[in-house]
Amino acid sequence: MEYRKNATMNRNSNYRLLVDSGFFFALFNPRDQRHEDACEKQEWLDILALVMPWPTLYETVNTRFVRQRETIARFESIMRAPGTEFLDDNPYRLAAYNYTIGQAKTRHHALSLVDSVLCAILDDVNVRIDAMLTFNHRDFADVCRTQNVELL
Repeated sequence: MEYRKNATMNRNSNYRLLVDSGFFFALFNPRDQRHEDACEKQEWLDILALVMPWPTLYETVNTRFVRQRETIARFESIMRAPGTEFLDDNPYRLAAYNYTIGQAKTRHHALSLVDSVLCAILDDVNVRIDAMLTFNHRDFADVCRTQNVELL
């Protein structure tokens, strides 16, 4: 499944996009090594309906972020666009916490708690996600492949 940017897809699209906080860090920080790539991909934010879990918002909207008025205004316009859904993470918290702690004890590459919550959301058959915007493809590749979610 591959989504093409075209005139028939708009912000009210039925295609649902999950965005990782790392994408927002790159998009809003010109010194970030992935800033140019994020700017090229920001069109997806205008085309697809956003699904924003609270942990991603907590991680993104940090102290440094909110001190930059232009940045917070741009971010707020993205979040307030029609079709954005703020997703409660309560159903995923405890399992994601236990998974993260367990992985941290046994593996060299463990997921953060936020990434574990995102994986749990992606794995939930009751929450439709069609695509994910992230620079950490390695962390999400398995669950996205299993759930037929396109990594952008």
